[in-house]
Amino acid sequence: MEERHASAEQGYYLKMGNDFVGMYRSEEGPKLFFNRDKYRLNDSKWDVELVVGRHNNLFIFYWQGERKISFRFSKNLDRVIQLYRLLQEYLAAPRTV
Repeated sequence: MEERHASAEQGYYLKMGNDFVGMYRSEEGPKLFFNRDKYRLNDSKWDVELVVGRHNNLFIFYWQGERKISFRFSKNLDRVIQLYRLLQEYLAAPRTV
């Protein structure tokens, strides 16, 4: 899968194949996006998982307990792991209920 990425003080995104996934700051707080779908990260309605496999990894994002984003990626795509770590930082921060 092709990977392109960009990062800036206001956001971070990856282009993987025909899909875009990333995070950005907004007036409502940080948001995660996958193509045109957007999720507010300052809500407590989300979770994220990274499943590490022998040859591939699996990234999963849940919104209100439902899987919304899920894709496999090769182990050498460190940018996806960086996105996961950024999301983990937001999980550790206080959020609204």
